[in-house]
Amino acid sequence: MLDWVTYLLFKMSNSNRIKIQAIGFAIVGILGVAVVDRVSMSFMTIENHGFFGIPFCIGVTFFIVSATILYLLLRRTAQVAEEALNKLSCHQRQEKENLQLFNFALDKSADAIYWFTFDTQFFYVNDAACKMLGYTKQELLSMKLSDIDRDYKKNTPDFLMHIRQKQYVCFESQQTRHDGSTFPASISASYFCDASKEFICAFGRDITEEKEKRKLIINQNKALKNSLQDKEVLIKEIHHRVKNNLEVISSLLQMQNRREPNEEVKEALSKSQSRIYAIALVHEMLYKNSNSSNINMKSHLEKLSSAMIDLYAQNKNISVNLNTDSIFLTMDDAVLVALIIHELFLNAIKHAFVGLESGIIDIFIKNNHNGTVVFGVKDNGIGMDSTKADTNNSLGCQLIHTITEYQLNGTIETDSNHGYCTSITFKPKKSENQ
Repeated sequence: MLDWVTYLLFKMSNSNRIKIQAIGFAIVGILGVAVVDRVSMSFMTIENHGFFGIPFCIGVTFFIVSATILYLLLRRTAQVAEEALNKLSCHQRQEKENLQLFNFALDKSADAIYWFTFDTQFFYVNDAACKMLGYTKQELLSMKLSDIDRDYKKNTPDFLMHIRQKQYVCFESQQTRHDGSTFPASISASYFCDASKEFICAFGRDITEEKEKRKLIINQNKALKNSLQDKEVLIKEIHHRVKNNLEVISSLLQMQNRREPNEEVKEALSKSQSRIYAIALVHEMLYKNSNSSNINMKSHLEKLSSAMIDLYAQNKNISVNLNTDSIFLTMDDAVLVALIIHELFLNAIKHAFVGLESGIIDIFIKNNHNGTVVFGVKDNGIGMDSTKADTNNSLGCQLIHTITEYQLNGTIETDSNHGYCTSITFKPKKSENQ
């Protein structure tokens, strides 16, 4: 009977239980007052005190007020407890939802995630780890790190201590699948501590494809490098053959020059021979230099001026000064600049020092701040009237103006003070490597 009553009270709401408890307390209190009052009445006369005397009324009033106050207090307490239970239930439900989302995110992660204690025993693995290693979750949770990564201690000395010290470590490792096959993995391991327990959270990724792609790229780069080297060798061979062919032509002109009785023809042949040499010299430098796309103009002009002195000024007391910056030009620009300097140098040797015992010729090429290059030839000879220079119709002058205006897109300036100076300004082309 008592169990049945207890069950009914448990099934009731908090408010109903409070009401029943308060009413029961009031009834018991009234009965208690009645009993006390009845006992006390035996010591008093009925004339002075009736059954519903003053003590009884006071007792009844007291217990009614007490029951009411107790009911209100218990009701408020029940409301607070019910609100707390509702909040706790809501919080637990939210925690459960968050935990489900967290577990879902971990399981669906593209990276394998496995957590283990400092004795390397796994206590959490996600679906990606199972798929990557070929084990079930139950199998992995009964295993240790050494079962899938037998060489983990070789990565660094005191591996786990190293992770604890650094807090976060990345490295590559060879891991073993369920079928015994191995694969390279990129691992990032983090240390964290929960109360007295220490854990390692590791994220792993199979990088077999990445390493294969990297290897393929390396092989492709190696093949491309070999192809470029072969191309450079071929280009140098072409320049070498062009240079040889030009030398053959120069030799033919020299042979013709020796047999030619006409002095004017001999002079024309000599000029053509030196012009061909100026062009051949560019090709010679291209196949000798490691950089097959640019010409070092300082070295080029040193060789060109030395050859022209030997050819045209052997019996003259003429010295040559080179004033050059470190300038590298493309093959096309270098050939054109060499031809112009050849003509200017030849004119200076032939015409600047008539009647003089000695002379100085300056060959210069400089970089300007605006990205242009200025080059030319200056002598300290007898000078020349600028109007005559403009109206000169010789082949050399026509060659200079044609190359400057139409091929270099440059400008020509002359100065006849203290000798004669011709300077040409142009913007050089950029090579493919620049």
